[in-house]
Amino acid sequence: MKRIIFYIILTLFLFNNNTYAQSDELVNVCALDIGNATYLKDFKVKLQQSNVKPPPCTKFSVVLNKGTIYQFNVCDAAGYEGKAILKLLDHSKLLGSNKKGDGTLMKAFGFQCQKTGVYNIQISFNNGKQGAAVAILSFMNVK
Repeated sequence: MKRIIFYIILTLFLFNNNTYAQSDELVNVCALDIGNATYLKDFKVKLQQSNVKPPPCTKFSVVLNKGTIYQFNVCDAAGYEGKAILKLLDHSKLLGSNKKGDGTLMKAFGFQCQKTGVYNIQISFNNGKQGAAVAILSFMNVK
């Protein structure tokens, strides 16, 4: 079982490195906001403006482990009107988001994983506006 999980993680990391014209500087700036968490992976997103409903999104898959507390940080690139909305999903079930019920966007949110498995991350921009952003996945160091 451990070997299967290892190969899934390896495959996801090797084949899910979408690169855009996004600067690594934004990743470095965003990584400074993770506090005492441990950096795991970053997700770079750049989308053009669209009037399609629902707005287009970029999807990523990650393997998360039961009992681990994860943190998702979102940083928007300067010069773009769109603000990133990150959703964490287990199949189609929403588990967490940086968008509150009142529509305000948070810089980060936490998630305590209840079962080991593959989870989906969707990143879109508010109202389909053009945007570029970086999301950072980290885990909390609990002492």
